[in-house]
Amino acid sequence: MHTLKRLTLVAPRALEEDLVALLLDMQPALPGFTTAHVAGHGEGFDRARIVERVQGRIDRVLLWLVLPAETVDRVLSRLCEALPQSEVVWWIEPVEKMGRLA
Repeated sequence: MHTLKRLTLVAPRALEEDLVALLLDMQPALPGFTTAHVAGHGEGFDRARIVERVQGRIDRVLLWLVLPAETVDRVLSRLCEALPQSEVVWWIEPVEKMGRLA
């Protein structure tokens, strides 16, 4: 059994399609990922659009990938190479267990 890691990416919504396309085009293919629209608060608000300043939050997309540990660095390297954006924040966490209810 593989050791699993969760790669989390937080990016401006304007980059969502580019990130999704890159992940879908990865070879070998990734097992899948999840996206969600979220609101960012805090650091980087000086770059917010006017509507975001009025709302008090920045529109972001959150992407979660649960991958074999040995795959994470390859995926992250490919993303950094293809889409070098300082506004994309990422982190890696261990996944203790994962399964299905049935």
